[in-house]
Amino acid sequence: MSAGMDAGVVIVGAGQAGGRVALLLAQRGFPGPVTLVGAETLPPYERPPLSKEMLADPQHPLPLLVPAAEYERLGIALRLGRRVTAIDRARRVVALDDGRTLPYGRLVLATGGRPRQLPFALERLQVLRTVEDVRAIAARAEKAAGVLVIGGGVIGLEVAATLRRRGLAVTVVEVGSRLLGRNFPEPVAAAIAERHAAEGVVVRTGVRVRTMSEDAGGLHATLSDGSTIGADFAVAGIGITPDTALAQDCGLVTDDGVVVDAGMRSSDPDILAVGDMAAIPGPDGRPMRCETWQNANVTAERAVATLLGEAIPPGEAGWFWTDQYDLNVQLTGDTMIGNTMSGGAGRVVEQRSAVPGGRLYLMLDGDGRLVGAAAINAGRDMSVCRRLVAAGVRLPGAMLGSDLFDARAARALLTPAPASARPVDA
Repeated sequence: MSAGMDAGVVIVGAGQAGGRVALLLAQRGFPGPVTLVGAETLPPYERPPLSKEMLADPQHPLPLLVPAAEYERLGIALRLGRRVTAIDRARRVVALDDGRTLPYGRLVLATGGRPRQLPFALERLQVLRTVEDVRAIAARAEKAAGVLVIGGGVIGLEVAATLRRRGLAVTVVEVGSRLLGRNFPEPVAAAIAERHAAEGVVVRTGVRVRTMSEDAGGLHATLSDGSTIGADFAVAGIGITPDTALAQDCGLVTDDGVVVDAGMRSSDPDILAVGDMAAIPGPDGRPMRCETWQNANVTAERAVATLLGEAIPPGEAGWFWTDQYDLNVQLTGDTMIGNTMSGGAGRVVEQRSAVPGGRLYLMLDGDGRLVGAAAINAGRDMSVCRRLVAAGVRLPGAMLGSDLFDARAARALLTPAPASARPVDA
């Protein structure tokens, strides 16, 4: 047993990524103690259902990774409702907010991110990051007639769709010139915008909130164009910032996240970082973060391989999804290569899916390689596209010239290799 295994692994952050690290270590026979420290009192859970199923029905079962008893069965020590306040790299201990310390052989940081905050301290202004946040928003929605959603990204629009389905009047304010401008190709973003409009959601783009106030009558916002909006409450979904305070305080290298190598090792090889706050080498070698369900799992797998001394799993094409109304939208790879607004090189080919009503958008570089794809209600086809993107396959002209995506011909271009993903068939 190595010194690291003898001292054990301490994981700071009991979200999805941290929970996965703990479970995988125990399941794969790590011989040392595993301790998972989390600020929330709940065991690790997945976040994607929060803005959808749980916001629609607060009684929906908690999206736990595994039942709480499973951690005890596997010998994982849970320290929930506790925060790590400092890391002493020289002594290899972490300090907790109750005054206790924990020794570590290897340390895994999984502290995630914090919601970006608007400069207004108002009771009626909410954010959505935790189960408690969801419960607070749902409680307000029970008594509300209208809500202002600030931010036209994925979280903001999922909240807008869910609350509209609950019967609230919804206004979305986005500072960018269109919705989903960060990583959604224009035609896909337009389709989502049209769906929101069809449901009666009012979307305001190209404006920001200048002032906000509240009184007994509700919340009042003044926008940058001088117009005003009234609502019973507001939800801000304007992204997160990586929670790197502990890493910075103990001297680790950070760059919009904790900078790590392919094995998730930080500038201190005995400290790893996973999930939303890990800055992984991108295609061009520069560190980049990824805030997705898939990334939490992939980075956990890599970290566990490093801790066990195993080969690092091969890379996968980035992938995520969103569900809004009856739309299941999935993206993989570089979906902005053909974005005219950002001067993206390459082109986008739109095709029908064999699934009725489904659409695919294929992003091709100058050599005809498939580097990204987006699917609307075409989950089965997306599973093929993910593998094509990961393999860097060039698509034949005949396939691109068809109006219908030929999934069988696409599979024939691949060397058999399963895509590790939660199946999402739409």
